[in-house]
Amino acid sequence: MTISGDTDELALARDIVEVHGTRAAGVARENARVAALAGQAMLAKSWIRVLGAIQRHQANPPKAPLPIES
Repeated sequence: MTISGDTDELALARDIVEVHGTRAAGVARENARVAALAGQAMLAKSWIRVLGAIQRHQANPPKAPLPIES
């Protein structure tokens, strides 16, 4: 899996929150850990950015879903 940019990461974060709810951060954290253990540093960093977006969303839940910036 590749995550190609900020827009994709925000969309992925939004989708993970929608599907996993309060467990979303744990899912992203586990994906980052697995990627790091597999030696896929760039993918791990992408998952960490997704995790950051999820954590920001959970700390300050907006009235609307996470935005997709273009």
